[in-house]
Amino acid sequence: MNNTDRFTGKAGAYVQGRPGYPAAVVELLTRETRRENPRMADIGSGTGILSRAMVEHGWTVYGVEPNDDMRREAEKVLKGFHRFHSVPGTAEHTLLPGASVDLVTAAQAFHWFDAAAFKRECRRILAAEGRIALIWNSRVEDGPIVREEGNIHRLYCPRFYGFSGGLADLTDRLGEFFDHRFRVFRFPNDLSYTRDQYLRRMMSASYALTEKDEGHSPWLDALNGLFDRFETGGRVTVPNETVVYLGAC
Repeated sequence: MNNTDRFTGKAGAYVQGRPGYPAAVVELLTRETRRENPRMADIGSGTGILSRAMVEHGWTVYGVEPNDDMRREAEKVLKGFHRFHSVPGTAEHTLLPGASVDLVTAAQAFHWFDAAAFKRECRRILAAEGRIALIWNSRVEDGPIVREEGNIHRLYCPRFYGFSGGLADLTDRLGEFFDHRFRVFRFPNDLSYTRDQYLRRMMSASYALTEKDEGHSPWLDALNGLFDRFETGGRVTVPNETVVYLGAC
């Protein structure tokens, strides 16, 4: 499957089920960029979750998203923000002018990129002393609910290779991308879901089964059963942290 197509048809579930990012992440990126009128390229911007947080903080944001469904959802959600600009580019070919941004971000997305081509494109579009932030909302995998959820996905979802695209296995790629010069920041970000929100979060994943896929019904049944076992007051809490890898390339 083409990576661009992995989220086709999932934009609605993405909007309703995907979590945001802690305010501390926006504050970190603003503090580290140190520009009066900061400009950012949000690569793989999806439905605009990070883009919105940044424009609300005074940034000009170019949301670069190749998937038509996801990009249209972002345009709808962010139509009232004149500092947001939607761009139908890719990580490797952003369509942005050279030296046009102070920060490049990729939230929940770097694991889908051609890292070498993305690195070249970052060097082209970043202004002098520009930075790159690779960001993930990442489950704390030793949490009981997370372990059981992973077992369910491994049983039913052929495209499941680990949470956040197998983030735990990206160490070498990250080091090479940043020439082994980067800093890591971690922010607690436990996530609380109603049943509907939890299921929509599951259905927004790249590896999620669709209604036409074999195993879709038993997969949802297993997730409903998991919710029942961990539910308190109609909600479940999933241990989570937001991880930011910040550096230059």
